[in-house]
Amino acid sequence: MILAAFTGLTEHGGVQRYARHAAAVIAMVARQRGEQFHLLTLNDPAGPLEFESAGIRFCATGFARNRTALIRAILTKARETRLLYLNHPNLAPLGLALRALNPAARYVVSTHGFEVWEPLPTMRRFGLRCASKVTATAQFNAAKAVRIQGITSDKVVLIPCALDPEFSGANGAEHRSSDEGKPPMLLTVARLMSAAHGVYKGIDTVIEALPGVLGSHPGLLYVVVGSGDDLPRLQTLANRTGVATSVKFTGAVDSAVLREYLAASDVFVMPSRTEGFGFVFLEAMAFGKPVIGGNHGGTPEIWPDGSAGFLVDYSDLRTLADRLKMLLADSDLRRRMGVEGRRRVAEFFSFDRFRENFAPLFA
Repeated sequence: MILAAFTGLTEHGGVQRYARHAAAVIAMVARQRGEQFHLLTLNDPAGPLEFESAGIRFCATGFARNRTALIRAILTKARETRLLYLNHPNLAPLGLALRALNPAARYVVSTHGFEVWEPLPTMRRFGLRCASKVTATAQFNAAKAVRIQGITSDKVVLIPCALDPEFSGANGAEHRSSDEGKPPMLLTVARLMSAAHGVYKGIDTVIEALPGVLGSHPGLLYVVVGSGDDLPRLQTLANRTGVATSVKFTGAVDSAVLREYLAASDVFVMPSRTEGFGFVFLEAMAFGKPVIGGNHGGTPEIWPDGSAGFLVDYSDLRTLADRLKMLLADSDLRRRMGVEGRRRVAEFFSFDRFRENFAPLFA
């Protein structure tokens, strides 16, 4: 059988979305082979759970954060398991426990970004090193895992994130241009986590660059979607910079409201200092929006500078302001970059491409 353990499947977030896509592919592959499969999820409510992702239905068993019960369930099925999938390096020691009872079994571990940028605790790092394969969402993260965690490069498989097919259905139909007489709108979607968490999304740099943009576009509105402990600092910065009336913090919103903001925006901007991948860029690109991201981490692997958008160095306020003004002043450029963004999502970051990359792990 194929056995899979996840940190969580129900919550929002890039890791959870990747996990749901992985679970869907595992269910599809197992059914095609006539093979049993069991999906176990540590942090979700206890008991049987039903999911649908990319049109594929599957069931999982939740363990309500009871790690002991999860370990027991894996060990109970160890002798029947030919392959164990673990969706996060924190679960990597479970692969070692499986192999202790069934040396013939293989296990695969997925990595996503910052969790492998610093040395893992000893058992997690050892579990990662002993895996049959380790997936990474970007070459940047793969290189970090090899250099910092000591994984051999031949074990690493690059499998980028994918956009949900339902989200891809936007296909630019909801694209709006500020030429319709409405004030131009910039958009960022991110967790507002303070620097103490090692997260630098660049929202502060956008706020600091706004005075240089508002001179050319006085009606501009910068919308920031997301919540977190950095909100008070960002609000204070907007006031101190004199742009508070041009910045709107919405807090967390549901998917329907997020789609409305994406449709209404003219430019998506998130010039992070370091980004493992940047799933929200795919959502903006699927809506035909030009994107501005940080020229760091895994972001440059999503689009080349000048194609679907621009890449800027973190804290380079002058270049950031220049790129924003360039896009806001040129509707044809926004349209061309939006078309290229949709093309790149369809070609490189669709669920079909994810399935093609992921399914061979379970052959």
